[in-house]
Amino acid sequence: MLAKVKGILSNAEHRHTAINTAIALAIRVLGAGMAFIFNLIIARQLGAEQAGYFFLSLAVAMLLSAVARLGFDNTVLRFTGANAKNGATVKFVLNYALKFCLPVATTVALLLYLAAPFIANTVFNKPLMAQSLQYIAPAIIGLSVVLLVAMSLQARHKLFASIPCQNIAHFLLCGAAILAFSTDTANLAALYLSLSLSITASFFYWISVKNLNSFGDTVNVSELWESARPNWAIVLMSQAVQWSAPIIIGVFLVAEQVAYFSVAQRIALLTSFILMAVNLVVAPKFASFNAKNDMDGIRKTALFSVRLLVLSAMPIVLFMLLLPEFLMGLFGEQFKQGALILQVLVLGQAINVITGSVGYLLMMSGNERDMRFVTIISGSGVLISVPICTHFFGVIGAAVATAFFISLQNLLAVYLVKKRLGFNTLKFWQKI
Repeated sequence: MLAKVKGILSNAEHRHTAINTAIALAIRVLGAGMAFIFNLIIARQLGAEQAGYFFLSLAVAMLLSAVARLGFDNTVLRFTGANAKNGATVKFVLNYALKFCLPVATTVALLLYLAAPFIANTVFNKPLMAQSLQYIAPAIIGLSVVLLVAMSLQARHKLFASIPCQNIAHFLLCGAAILAFSTDTANLAALYLSLSLSITASFFYWISVKNLNSFGDTVNVSELWESARPNWAIVLMSQAVQWSAPIIIGVFLVAEQVAYFSVAQRIALLTSFILMAVNLVVAPKFASFNAKNDMDGIRKTALFSVRLLVLSAMPIVLFMLLLPEFLMGLFGEQFKQGALILQVLVLGQAINVITGSVGYLLMMSGNERDMRFVTIISGSGVLISVPICTHFFGVIGAAVATAFFISLQNLLAVYLVKKRLGFNTLKFWQKI
């Protein structure tokens, strides 16, 4: 067994993947821990009702940020990954994306601010939520910039900057402000998050563009848009799968139910933080291999990464399935009611993990349209089934529908990877 491991790691690409995944995982653990602590602070400081308003407002901001990014997040990742050593190209791709996304994000944020009272009263029937929607509106701009900058840094393997930019810095700043000022309302928590994101976005943009070399040329902008258009649908539908359920629950049920689901969802997402760490490393590799037309390199890296995922993620999945009440109880005695929600969502995330980086395999190999087809099916399924299941079965119904379509999305992507690239990521034991 040891000899086999040594044999696999003798391959330079596998060794690079393993070492960088270990580094990414270490930083990602810090990020996951920070996100967990942030959610803990929100739940304990605000209580179930106010936490429900905050998480519901955040879900709205996340969805609208996906709209504002115009699909450029994965496009920035793909084209920067293929030109990571050319500083002029890296800067051009990022600035081009920001040139279009920032005005859209600003417009969307302004519209949310103005429409917040109507949305809170008419859509959610929660008048007390209006101010938290207004205060979180500027976060749409910060989230858009943070995601694009993080993708640019990720594509250049700048993991020590990319992960804090995307998952740590703004949670750290916002959580510290909530504790320092003993905040107990969703309104102020939303305001602190918006301010934290503006600081994070400005700082990491400066980090991302400083000291870039002058090598490389501009990219054909028609190629950027050709990639961004299908990516936009992919991101919108992916975000719908992840964030529409709390919004729909907010329409049908009380704020406390939103809080239980949101906390369970965020705990369940910890099962996939290892997948996210692996994606940080392998997505730019897929783009680079595809640029060199090295299909064998893509296959070997993909299968090797799935092995890493299965070995490292399954213990976490089992822990969450066996001790859901303990984990939910950390957020307060009331939150134990969400134990079954957590178990259902964890099963969906487990399928997400064992299928591997299938989404990035399709997008980084130029098959964005296939991934768009997959996400339209899953996103439409969530948008149709979650309201029906929530109406008849409550928050558990929403959890089951969400978990099912997360699983379906990844299994369909596995099929298309097999069809387009010629290998099955579920057969991770095959020789590489």
